[in-house]
Amino acid sequence: MKKQLQLPLRLKLVRHLEQTVLNIEFKTEAIAGWCLGLCLLKEGLIPVLLVLEEAAKGKLEIKLAGQTKHRTKTQANFESDAIRIRMTLDDLDYLLHFFLKFFRDGVAEVDHIDLEMESQTSSQDLTVTFKVPASVQPLSAEEARKQLGLG
Repeated sequence: MKKQLQLPLRLKLVRHLEQTVLNIEFKTEAIAGWCLGLCLLKEGLIPVLLVLEEAAKGKLEIKLAGQTKHRTKTQANFESDAIRIRMTLDDLDYLLHFFLKFFRDGVAEVDHIDLEMESQTSSQDLTVTFKVPASVQPLSAEEARKQLGLG
């Protein structure tokens, strides 16, 4: 059974000469549902998480990649009707940790994280950028030196 969520987020596919980037921009209201969907997927309670843009027609389908002896990379297929991702458990854990901390704190340490993926259909590099609406301000050079005991 697929779990389908319609969330306030934006999917934007950008094709460069040697790389394709999917930017996913989340609104704060999307984070709880997104976290729950990722948890259900991780726990094996759903085989597929289907996320629909609330204000557009974009679709993101995430499946957990099967366990193999050889470590594999998360794979993606950026099709015209949907973006399909077969995610490794390590990448799912990474995403879940980032978004659960954002849910807990209401702010992230950085404004986005990137996942590099293999294309299922081409040799082109694929990147998915997950962008959250609020992050802490970066340290100034002076503040960083103070925290490192150099100033």
